[in-house]
Amino acid sequence: MRLVFNTHKVEVMNRTLLAVIGGSAFSILLCLCVSFLLPIEKMHAVAWSTMLVFIVFPAVVMWSFGVNNLKKAASFLSFLIVFLGAICWLLLDLGKPL
Repeated sequence: MRLVFNTHKVEVMNRTLLAVIGGSAFSILLCLCVSFLLPIEKMHAVAWSTMLVFIVFPAVVMWSFGVNNLKKAASFLSFLIVFLGAICWLLLDLGKPL
């Protein structure tokens, strides 16, 4: 059996990886940031922000397959992931008592 990788198969594979890995990382970090920022009890903030994942993750998956330029999409999603990670890190440090 011979494996043949044409450009269409490689692009679909790359978009799938972007959707699954990038979408899950983005939605988890967004959930974490929202749970830090909600002005309610921590238990309720985590529960409410977790519900946001069920909206954000499918939206990122659809966006990753709908965008025209894959390199721009991957760099934009990577920038958002790094940005949200930095925000979460800052919010985690601000929440600690001195």
